[in-house]
Amino acid sequence: MRSKLERWYPVTFGFFITALCYLLFRSKPLPSSLKDIFSAATTLSGIAVGFLATAMSILFTISNTFVVKQIKNTNKYTRLINYFMDAINWSFLLAAFSLVGLFIDINNLGVWQWSAFGIWLFTLITSGLSSYRVIRVFAAILRAAN
Repeated sequence: MRSKLERWYPVTFGFFITALCYLLFRSKPLPSSLKDIFSAATTLSGIAVGFLATAMSILFTISNTFVVKQIKNTNKYTRLINYFMDAINWSFLLAAFSLVGLFIDINNLGVWQWSAFGIWLFTLITSGLSSYRVIRVFAAILRAAN
């Protein structure tokens, strides 16, 4: 059961937090500083992709160590690689949506502005939680090495 929770909590929490924000704030106007937020999110997601790709390459580099061999023996190595790829993919998607948000003023989308912002917010939250999941699992591996 814990495995299913670990696998799906970034998407599940992303959906619920986005739905909650949508229900609570949809009657209010979007912030006027969205361009700055999209710019920061583009930068942050680019950094996340670089960090995650570097961490993944480190994992490949230490693949002959005792700890990584133990992870491979318990069939958790593939799941860890999948978590890395999920986080990288969500970060790329966040960068793409944020980049689009820099060029399109979503405040001019009328009734669709909160839907567009909700999609972006869901991607932001899911990307962040996916990255956190990788960091948490990777830290557990490093702790086990001691």
